[in-house]
Amino acid sequence: MLDHISNLLLVYKDERQQLSYLLIVFILMGAGIALGRGTADALFFKRYGIEYLPVMFVLVGVLLSAISVMYAAFVDALPSERFFKIIFALMIALLLGNWFMIRLGASDMVYPAYFLLYEIASELFLVHSALYLGQNLVQTQSKRLMPIILAGSQVGVIIGGLFLAGMSRVLGVQNMLLVWALLLAVTLAIITVWHSKKGVSPYFRAGRKERSRLRQSINQVTQGLKFMKTSQLLKVSSFALFFMVILTYVLGYTLNRIYTDTFETEVALGSFFGLLTAMTSALALIMQIFISNRVIRRFGVKKVNLVYPVTSFMVYLGLMFSFTLPFALIGSFNKDSIMPAFRRPVRNIFMDSLPMQIQGRARAMSIVVVLPLALATAGIFLWFAQKAENPS
Repeated sequence: MLDHISNLLLVYKDERQQLSYLLIVFILMGAGIALGRGTADALFFKRYGIEYLPVMFVLVGVLLSAISVMYAAFVDALPSERFFKIIFALMIALLLGNWFMIRLGASDMVYPAYFLLYEIASELFLVHSALYLGQNLVQTQSKRLMPIILAGSQVGVIIGGLFLAGMSRVLGVQNMLLVWALLLAVTLAIITVWHSKKGVSPYFRAGRKERSRLRQSINQVTQGLKFMKTSQLLKVSSFALFFMVILTYVLGYTLNRIYTDTFETEVALGSFFGLLTAMTSALALIMQIFISNRVIRRFGVKKVNLVYPVTSFMVYLGLMFSFTLPFALIGSFNKDSIMPAFRRPVRNIFMDSLPMQIQGRARAMSIVVVLPLALATAGIFLWFAQKAENPS
């Protein structure tokens, strides 16, 4: 039976142990991300106020830019598993600190702090996970095994969402921070045990020692900006990313306004967010496995690149006529299922078509410059829109 499944998934016999390890790690991380997303949103919206969400978008942009530069400056100095250990240990300490401050009720500022912690951590996990896989899989393995591993991460998100939906009323939303910390601790222990037996990530190569790693990291971004002036593809792709981020975050704010008004308590809202995350992630996973590649091959990258903007326009149009829960659910399906199934693969194809020597700089420029600028623009726009709606 096991041999049949391995043959079906194109997994060689000597890869089973490593694949099982990576699946467990990514399932646990996915479950933690689902808990973090639902609890951060529910606690912030209900205990602090969704009207401050535009400010958080601006702060996320600023922090993401600064932390991304710092991360890029030092990430190649250590094997990726050691960097993971540092990130996990820091996250566990911050989660426990946030939980303790919530229990004390010392300050309402703990809720925006936790919201920012989740937003930055989720982006950092996404970026570093790709690096970790790159240091542990050869290119031929990546093509076969990475889709399985990333599917495992999606399964983890589904499990975490269902756990949040079912256990919020039993444990309380704030105590889910402890569950997330526990998942991180278990993941940290598994990574530590694995590498104590297997050694350093086999494809880790330490970067050259530079007098100023930070300056080198900033140079990567500036070189990406210079290349954008000469590359029409990168220029168009960057502008598209800028407007897609604004579109997505404005839509997210709109949907969360509806959800916050519909569900009166943080427990009800947290449970709903858990179920919603599980459902949209399951739909995204199904589309990624059975639909996305076929649609891209059938219609081509250019046409598929229009799917998410067109569906988003239709969602905005629907919300203009009916600012209600059913249309909000359609909007969440669009944002959390259609976008990862179609928009992200197409963008990766665009980025992969750039010259190899500039791809890293182009991605760095997108994360450090384009994404934060788009977040800040979305936040400022929403802040003034709120003021226009409610001048008081």
